[in-house]
Amino acid sequence: MIFKNYLKDPLSTIAVNTTIFIAGCIFFGTLATIGIVSEFIRDYKNPPIDIRQQHIQQHFDEQVKYDEMIKILDSINHKLD
Repeated sequence: MIFKNYLKDPLSTIAVNTTIFIAGCIFFGTLATIGIVSEFIRDYKNPPIDIRQQHIQQHFDEQVKYDEMIKILDSINHKLD
């Protein structure tokens, strides 16, 4: 019943739909703006590291750990002999 009355008056239908549309645009626009600004702030405070350099560093760190493991295993084998 209320829905039929709502559809009978085209001006109120347009007014309500326009209000809902504008409110949605403002809401999602605000969310997008907050997301973009927070991304810039995060990058400014903590600049992203070159992914290639990070990958190379990861291999270097793993090699150091592997070398330490080999040394420990050698020392264990010498102690067992």
